[in-house]
Amino acid sequence: MPDSNALTTNPDVLVIGGGSAGVAAALAAARRGMNTLLVERHGILGGAGTASLVHSFCGLYDLPTPGAAPRVANPGLVVELERELLEQGIGHGPVRMGRVDVLMHQPTRLALFFDNLCRIQQNLRVLLHTELAGCRIEERRIAEVTLQCRGTTWTLQPQRLVDASGDAVLAALAKQPWDSTSANELQRPAYIVGLGDVDGDALTGDGPLKIAGCLARAIQEKKLPVEAAGAHFRNSAVLSEAFLTLDLPGDSPECVFDATDARSLTWVEMQGREVAYAIVEHLKTALEGFAKARITTLPVRAGIRESRRWIGEVTLTEEDILESRSDEQTVANATWPMELRETARGPRLLYPKEAKACGIPLGALRARDLRNVFIAGRCISTTHRAQASTRVMGTALATGQAAGIAATFPEQDTADLAPQVRRILSQLEPAK
Repeated sequence: MPDSNALTTNPDVLVIGGGSAGVAAALAAARRGMNTLLVERHGILGGAGTASLVHSFCGLYDLPTPGAAPRVANPGLVVELERELLEQGIGHGPVRMGRVDVLMHQPTRLALFFDNLCRIQQNLRVLLHTELAGCRIEERRIAEVTLQCRGTTWTLQPQRLVDASGDAVLAALAKQPWDSTSANELQRPAYIVGLGDVDGDALTGDGPLKIAGCLARAIQEKKLPVEAAGAHFRNSAVLSEAFLTLDLPGDSPECVFDATDARSLTWVEMQGREVAYAIVEHLKTALEGFAKARITTLPVRAGIRESRRWIGEVTLTEEDILESRSDEQTVANATWPMELRETARGPRLLYPKEAKACGIPLGALRARDLRNVFIAGRCISTTHRAQASTRVMGTALATGQAAGIAATFPEQDTADLAPQVRRILSQLEPAK
């Protein structure tokens, strides 16, 4: 066991996972005076927005209505992040894409932004390269957890926990109820790389159609693998930088796609690199504007859209999203359409009947059978289709903030806790 007090001090709140949801949960808890520990298995905070090079904050804004300017959908940290990213030149926009608004950002700079945001926060410690290895349950509570870093393990006794791991890792290790969807419906993974020296004009106007046609011909002529059909390009907010996003089927020669199976994840990572490089090399000789193109940035990990989901006290459903339901238990707003990517052929978007937010109740952010465990991010308690809306980074910030606030209160029934969380949220910087 490590001797350092920084490792062995028991936190009031332990947050598992340092993506958008985890960072928001940790900041929210620490700002309420809780001794908070945030652990992240990679060497970088930001999750999909940094490690996977997802370069747009989706779900940050309300669904647009005619004549209305973009409006941040949730108060507090969400407003603060949008403002700071724009002021520091890390974010660009908001940009309207069809029926939604998104905030573009530069992933490598977002990583440093999150570092600085957490480093200056009192009551917050961050441990990178650290992950959950086990836990012990007593009387419907997580009484002890085991953390590990490269063969070194140690135990802590946190008062409350927030699982923002994306994969409901705590549920799996604690043998608590969780859900997943069938392999044929599971949201497909994405592999994103950063590109340099692409002519900006090649990605505007009819450029995307030319690229699609070029790739289709190459696939038909067997110059590129069929997986290249899932590729699309986007300019970055940074001069001469672009991104290639490759949606992959995920199924490997060994098994069908499973985002918690090492065989699947290995296949996705290796296939993503192979196909991305093949696409860029082909375009360099086949299409104007790509002659000097090169891959400049590889992701730390592929972008996983769906794996395990906790079963909470409440399960948010597809009908909740489509009907924009909300009530007195709401602690976060979901505004992104259900973005179904059950194949690698692009998204299928299902919008609510009205351009209104769906309220996420606190019960969807709380483990059904454990009193001191809250949930945030893409593994909150939802159905498969509802998760296609709530998984995005803007909504993850909001669920993380709500879960972090909830974890600062003494354990009590959710019906009594939700009004207290809503009161704290109402005192934060309002959505604008």
